[in-house]
Amino acid sequence: MDKKNKEILKLTKLLKHWADHNNSHKESFLKWRDIARNNDLDEIVDNLNKAIEMMDESTKYLLIAHDKLE
Repeated sequence: MDKKNKEILKLTKLLKHWADHNNSHKESFLKWRDIARNNDLDEIVDNLNKAIEMMDESTKYLLIAHDKLE
């Protein structure tokens, strides 16, 4: 396998890894958003919801890129 193919293979694996990593962070965000909600921290809840949306968007594009390489 030449250098270019190795790099593309690595990139394919990294894209999937980054998407999975985002999902693990999202789970943490959801947990702490619920804790904030239970403590009436509405502004924190709103910010965490926005972060969750952005994480989902990032994950979507990582997986699109991954699928194009497979």
